[in-house]
Amino acid sequence: MASQNDIAAIRTCIANQIDPVAIGDRRIAGVIGDAPSLYSKSPALWNAAFRHLGMNAIYLPFDVEERRLKDLAAAMRASERVLGVNVTVPHKLRIMEYLDELDPGAARVQAVNTIVRAENGRLIGYNTDGEGFVESILKTQPGEKNSFLESFAGMDGLLLGAGGAARAVAFRVSELLKERELLICNRNLEHAQALASEIRKNGRPARAVAESELSTWAPQVGLIVNSTTKGQGGLRRLKNGDIATLEPYSALAPAHAVAVPESEYGKPDSKNSAAKALQADIHVNNQASLSIASSIPKSVGFYDLIYFPEETVFL
Repeated sequence: MASQNDIAAIRTCIANQIDPVAIGDRRIAGVIGDAPSLYSKSPALWNAAFRHLGMNAIYLPFDVEERRLKDLAAAMRASERVLGVNVTVPHKLRIMEYLDELDPGAARVQAVNTIVRAENGRLIGYNTDGEGFVESILKTQPGEKNSFLESFAGMDGLLLGAGGAARAVAFRVSELLKERELLICNRNLEHAQALASEIRKNGRPARAVAESELSTWAPQVGLIVNSTTKGQGGLRRLKNGDIATLEPYSALAPAHAVAVPESEYGKPDSKNSAAKALQADIHVNNQASLSIASSIPKSVGFYDLIYFPEETVFL
């Protein structure tokens, strides 16, 4: 695809604006999700890396609805300038059907967080979530004297969430727990049950638990991992176009975030009304979370996959 046309093709598939002039003749990478332009820190991170490495490339957020994923994949396949993209919520599962090939690791967990465009235009899906999580736990990180954990052995684990990131973490961690059990909790219990079933088919102990059972199970494990979007900073665009935030919430309790219609967002009256309604639900969520957290032994590790803000309500 000619360079003057490839950006135009991508622009027809996304809901946010990208500037062709700013892109110029650079290679293109990015992150696709529901609305990464509202919250993702990846563009700042990767564009700094590209500058440091002297690469003529740019990293962009692509807000794409599920119904346009196929079109965006076709535009990426046709553009020789596209290096690849990362994939964030909620597209880590659905995007797979529009790819040409899956790396064995991604095929095993049935979720993709990275897509590479090969020289022949084929789109290849990978998943680095599981291994990245394990390395951040077991390896000493910059500025730290010790690793977060020495080993996963000898403890049960509780995973909050059952989406794309959760799948990768569940498969990898269940292997490291050896014969100990992985508990999976999700607001939709059926999704947690389905993931637990897949883990058991892989030969590892796993069970699904309901959100209402967290107070029972959370004190009994050695590690609690949040892979949900509860606590994530920034704004989220919902399927109906409304805008909401989950930042004030803890993953240890249910959340029913109040949304502001996109057409009304920014108007003082609508924001004030939403804020008042939001405060009540935040209070219920935080109080329930605090009650559960107070019963959990201090020896239990808490780990949040959310990186923005640095400290979430969960932590």
